Amino acid sequence: MLRFISFRSLLLASFLIVAVVPSAVLIQLRNELGHAASTLRSHQEQAKEWLDANRVSREQSIQFERATRQAQILKDRALAKTAAGAWQEIELAQRKLQRGDDDELTLSARAILAIQPQLQALPARAGAQRDRLFRQLDLHLTAQGQLINRQLEQSQRQWQDSITEMRRTADRLAWLSLASALTLALAMTLLISWPLRKLQAKIARMSDGARLQDWRQSGPADLQRLARELAQLDRRLAALEEQKGRFFRQASHELKTPLAAIHEAAALLREEVIGQLSAQQQEIVAILQNNAQTLRQRVEALLRYDAGQWLSETLTVETFDLPALIAERLQACRPLLQAKRLAAEVQGDMERVNGDRSKVETILDNLLINAIRHSPVDSTLNIRHGRDASGVWLEISDQGSGVPEAYREKIFEPFWSGSPPPDELPGTGLGLAMARGFAQLMRGELTLEPKPQTGACFRLQWPEPENKT
Repeated sequence: MLRFISFRSLLLASFLIVAVVPSAVLIQLRNELGHAASTLRSHQEQAKEWLDANRVSREQSIQFERATRQAQILKDRALAKTAAGAWQEIELAQRKLQRGDDDELTLSARAILAIQPQLQALPARAGAQRDRLFRQLDLHLTAQGQLINRQLEQSQRQWQDSITEMRRTADRLAWLSLASALTLALAMTLLISWPLRKLQAKIARMSDGARLQDWRQSGPADLQRLARELAQLDRRLAALEEQKGRFFRQASHELKTPLAAIHEAAALLREEVIGQLSAQQQEIVAILQNNAQTLRQRVEALLRYDAGQWLSETLTVETFDLPALIAERLQACRPLLQAKRLAAEVQGDMERVNGDRSKVETILDNLLINAIRHSPVDSTLNIRHGRDASGVWLEISDQGSGVPEAYREKIFEPFWSGSPPPDELPGTGLGLAMARGFAQLMRGELTLEPKPQTGACFRLQWPEPENKT
């Protein structure tokens, strides 16, 4: 069912549930408090009515007894009328008590109202019986007052008990609301985080090179849509890698045949099959054969479906002789140096350094070729190296026209190539980009130094890692 529900819908439903539970609790508490307040007002009104009725009855009973006794002695009709009025007030008060739903008060009121007919039925000389009835009236009214007080105390206790029960109910509902919210939050977290973790794991495997994974995903609709899009991206990456591999294989095959011919031709020249060579010619042929062999090795690496160790993003840290490496690469570039009658001056007091020798070699090759291309005839290349607090540094400068200020960063962009030197073909725009990428991979940097008086000066710097070999 979750596949039809989006994250937005789930979150909205969760917020609604979290909001509804406390709201329902508050509404229920409000209703119960309203009922309790209404009950309290009703009890207070009833209590006032009962107490007033008992108070009026007691006051009027005194008036009734006094007026009745005086009327019996004095035979005064006004006093008899006063006694009748007092009893009428007592009767009205007791009728109010009878209208209530309390059986004991009803019986008490009946007992009080039954005394007056008994008094009227007594003869004038029945003083003892009259005294007894007046004592009964007083006792009934006193007992009635005590009964009213007991009933009011009982009602107060019941009201307090209901308030206590409401407090307990509120506590239970509050804990229930909190538990419901926490349970819902935990359920939503698991519902969202579990499929997300699975998807993140698949993305991590894809970034590590795994292709054509099973992207079927459970969870909300948004997550399933994202999984489908990632599956399309996975298939696209697999297709692109297949195209890249096919291109590498085709390009490598196209390069391998002429390189083999060049290598074999250089071997024939070195073996003097077509004639004896001078020492300088032998040296040039050896350089040609070594470079052809290097190119063949890199082509073989391309045939192995990757860019080979010379393009690898894995660092191979070792200790190597930096001056010897510089001399070796200068020797490989000797035909190019001789073509322009260039001299190379190397300055530095370092010998062995730590780093990735193959990547330093690639960077050095690109910098040397770039410097040779832009150097004027009969000029000098200056190569300096040393060590400072930041690690090893290497500078290669030429005496050419330099790099215009507007192009100082563009020259490191892939496939960007400025104006070539006279009588030179445009470059591919990959050499300096690859060199800077390798420098940064070694946690260093390749920069174009502030413009010198003539030419350009490139500085390679990298920290010396611990030798792992």
